[in-house]
Amino acid sequence: KKLIIPLLFEQALAITVGMADTVMISSAGEAAVSGVSLIDMFNNLIISVLAALATGGAVVTSQFLGAGKKEDACKSAKQLIVSSVCITIGISILVMVFCNGIISLFFGKIEADVFHNAVIYMMISALSFPFLALYNSCAALFRSMGNSQITLKVSVVENIINIGGNALGVYVLGLGVAGVAIPSLISRAVAGFILYHLLKKPSNEVHLLKERFHIDWPVIHKIFYIGIPSGIENG
Repeated sequence: KKLIIPLLFEQALAITVGMADTVMISSAGEAAVSGVSLIDMFNNLIISVLAALATGGAVVTSQFLGAGKKEDACKSAKQLIVSSVCITIGISILVMVFCNGIISLFFGKIEADVFHNAVIYMMISALSFPFLALYNSCAALFRSMGNSQITLKVSVVENIINIGGNALGVYVLGLGVAGVAIPSLISRAVAGFILYHLLKKPSNEVHLLKERFHIDWPVIHKIFYIGIPSGIENG
């Protein structure tokens, strides 16, 4: 119960970020709503894959903890974060470069104004993927320590920032689709950096060591061996 109940609410709040965008953009017209709704389906796919990749990767950290190898667990935590963020930066670049083609592939021929709004929303959303990876990796590591309450609290903060930003962007500044996409980007970045900062505390059973980072291929192989199939399965 201690792990699962906060996790259920947290996953619901993760999807709520996109839902809030769709609801609050309604005042900007049908084309804006349609564009956001279409890209939210794609974003939810990315969110599911990243969450599974991070959770699968945190299994390696949990295995080190279970074996009593706390220092190895801490080292694997940094490997998970760096590798998942680097992979997601690559995904973000690909999505931004092939944005028009991805929209056409997924949704076929759509109205020009809907397509325009979808492109804006997808381009800005793609910038948030690395922050999502950072958040998911840190959240999964906290769960490996048996602490899912902290990630729920940060997720609540994320949603407050997003909804407040949406209200400012849409109703006050009149930015249209960008008015909901930018707050989503900011809220995900804030949530990711909060958890990253909290994970640096030495009081945590698993924390980020201050030593200089170097790639540990055997550990990364273990992380990907579990995380990539898990991510593909979720996708």
